[in-house]
Amino acid sequence: MIDEFRHRISELNISKDSKILLALSGGVDSVVLFNLLIKTKIKFSVAHCNFCLRGSSSDLDEEFAKNLCDTRNIKFYSKKFNTENYSKTKKISIQMSARDLRYSWFDELRIKYNYDYIMTAHHKNDSIETFLLKLIRGSGIFGLTGISNSQHIVRPLIDFEKEQLLNYAKKNKIKFRDDLSNNDSKYVRNKIRNEIIPIMKEINPSVVQSIGSTIERAKKTSFIYSDFLKKKKSELIRKSDDVHVIEINDLIKLKHYELILFEIISEFGFNDLKSVLRSLRSPSGREFFNENYYMVKDRSQLVISKKINKFLLYVSLETRFLFEKKIKFKIIDSKKMDSFIFNKNKKYLFLDFEKLEFPLTLRSWKKGDIFIPSGMKGKKKVSDYFIDNKFSLIEKKKAKLLVSGKNIIGIVGHRADDRYKLVQLTKKAYIVESHFEL
Repeated sequence: MIDEFRHRISELNISKDSKILLALSGGVDSVVLFNLLIKTKIKFSVAHCNFCLRGSSSDLDEEFAKNLCDTRNIKFYSKKFNTENYSKTKKISIQMSARDLRYSWFDELRIKYNYDYIMTAHHKNDSIETFLLKLIRGSGIFGLTGISNSQHIVRPLIDFEKEQLLNYAKKNKIKFRDDLSNNDSKYVRNKIRNEIIPIMKEINPSVVQSIGSTIERAKKTSFIYSDFLKKKKSELIRKSDDVHVIEINDLIKLKHYELILFEIISEFGFNDLKSVLRSLRSPSGREFFNENYYMVKDRSQLVISKKINKFLLYVSLETRFLFEKKIKFKIIDSKKMDSFIFNKNKKYLFLDFEKLEFPLTLRSWKKGDIFIPSGMKGKKKVSDYFIDNKFSLIEKKKAKLLVSGKNIIGIVGHRADDRYKLVQLTKKAYIVESHFEL
């Protein structure tokens, strides 16, 4: 097994000079990997996650991992996580929570201490479980390629079966910690491991090898498919700032457009293809949300952007920048305003400073908002202004209204209120400059 491991390490371009951070849980998989790294004389440090899910057992796992490192004089990092609280807050499973917390912390360590790779002990059985999990939940071809390496995460045991690791541990009298929660089938992955795969083995005793071969074929197919998809995405998607726009008419002209659409939206975490397909033929306004992204069918387009949250911010006299300097505020004396007054660029709002009541409020648009667009005499609903100026649904949600007292004094990056415009007697101008794309 050591020779096979050396070969795998060589394929991954890992040398004795590489800086490795090993994820060590204390279970048989990671302890075997720990042992193999020692025997092949590859230097590494260790990171251990204590998810605080099994009471004293979790602490004993941490103690075991630390002692193992101490005996070899290996740098050891550990961190305790409130996994249950994270799970409730994010409304995701315990296992997904543990995964998020683990990899986020690993990446922090990698960046902080300049590690080349994070190394995990995932093996072939883990990859097969992932394959079956994605198959059950529904997946595109990329989801059926099991567990793979990435730029900074390497898995040198991915071609080894669990039985090989157990045999190696037994032969070399390696001590490790048993995680009894792995036997609890309330977790979907455990149910696959403990119940579904054994039934599959009754049908085909070589099911692990068979699915492993299927995964390898899926990986090779995915390379070809990836090139095709990259070309289609470049043709279909128009990107502006953090907004992705797909012209529906262009999409549905393509053969098997449903498949292409699924691969596009799944990249943003949307998997309900049937609902999205129905929205293509529905009136504007059908919306989809997840934790990170917002998607809407807007007229002849399907638009995806980062999640848009409602906001309310206060702008004091001292405020000069907001939104990472995408909105700038300045006060200009009337004697210096000549270069600004005739600038009709929409990115500027020119407001009479003496008419403003500070602090100002910068907030999202809401139903019933009214202002008087500059150059007009009558009041107008902001929603009607949006319609007249052909605001997309995304632009409406992103619109930033500046408020003084109870009055809307302008739509940032678009139009000021007529009551606050610059006049002949204006002594100071308050200029709001926007660098958001509208």
